[in-house]
Amino acid sequence: MKWYRPAVVWAGAAALAGCFGCSSDAQPGVGSSGGAAGMLGAPGPNAGAESAGSAGTVSAGGTGNAGAAAASDGCEKSPAPLRTQGTLLSLPLELVLGGKPFVFGEANELSGGSSLVPLNLRFYISEVELLRGAGQANVAVDVVTAAGAPAPYGVYLFNAEDADSNTLTLLAPPGEYTGLSFALGIKLGCNQQNPAGLSDPLRSTSQMTWPHTGGFLFFRYEARYMAAGSAGASGAPESLPAVHMGGDIKVERVPRVTVLGALSVPASGKLEKGLSVVMDEILKGATANIDVSDVAVGLLSAPEAIAGERLRRQLPDLHVFVLEP
Repeated sequence: MKWYRPAVVWAGAAALAGCFGCSSDAQPGVGSSGGAAGMLGAPGPNAGAESAGSAGTVSAGGTGNAGAAAASDGCEKSPAPLRTQGTLLSLPLELVLGGKPFVFGEANELSGGSSLVPLNLRFYISEVELLRGAGQANVAVDVVTAAGAPAPYGVYLFNAEDADSNTLTLLAPPGEYTGLSFALGIKLGCNQQNPAGLSDPLRSTSQMTWPHTGGFLFFRYEARYMAAGSAGASGAPESLPAVHMGGDIKVERVPRVTVLGALSVPASGKLEKGLSVVMDEILKGATANIDVSDVAVGLLSAPEAIAGERLRRQLPDLHVFVLEP
C-alpha cells in the first residue's frame, strides 16, 4: 500500500474526523463502495463501553494501573517496560474454520462443496493483561519480540501472509492465571498519528492504514468465496468478501477480548500455549443482525466497513480466541 500525499491527507483529517473517523483506500481484488471504508465518526450506542484497559490492573511490582494506558498517553515507539525480568510466554496463533485449519491463500473446503480462499488477514493486539482468580487484580504484561525485547509501541501485528508473525510473545511474571485479556487494535494515541512518522508495525506498509481521513484498521480480512458448482456467492456468512474494523481518531473505541484458560507460568524457562483464531466467530460477528446506521454514513457505508462495525460491537460476546487445553 502506498501513502499518497500525507501532508494533504492529514491536514484534512481533523476536519473530516467529526463525520468519518477513518477510511481505507481500495485494495486490488477487493470490492469497496467508492474505494473507501471506515469506522466511527459519531459515537455509537456503546460509545465509551470499550477502553484500552480495565480497572484494577497491576504492573511490575504490583503497582495499581487503574485502567492501563489512557487515551492521552501518546504513542511512544519505546514505551517504558512494565518489568525487566520474567518468563517468556509464547502464544502461536492458528486460524481455524469449522474446526479445521484455515490455510491462507488456499481453497479451504467447506460443507456442501463450497470453498473459501483467505487473501488478506491481519490484526493488531496490544495492552495485554493476564487474569487472576476472582477478586484478584489483573496483571499487565509487556508485548515483546521473540528474543524478549520490548515490541515497538507495545503492539503485535498478526499477518497471515507472514509465518514469522504468527506468535504473540509476552514477558510475564511467574504464577497461575485463568486466562488473558487484550485490546484488538491500538490505543488512541497511536491511532491519531500519521503513519509516515511511525515505524513497524505502524507504518503504511502494514496495509493497516486508512489514509483518506487518518487512523488505522484494527482488523482486516478479505477472501474469495466459491459456491458449490459455480463462481457465485451465496448468503452464507462464509461468502462475506471483506471485513474492515477500525476505531475512532477522536475517542478511544478499541474493543477488548477475554480469553479464558489455565496458564501456569513457570519461574524459569519458557511457556508455549497455542491460541486459535476462530474464523466462524469472526464471520458470525461481522454478519450479526444489528443496526449500525448511526455510523454507517458516507464513506462508512461500504459493506466491509459495516461488517467491521458489527464485529467491533459483538467482539466482547464472541469467542474469537481460544487457548489450547
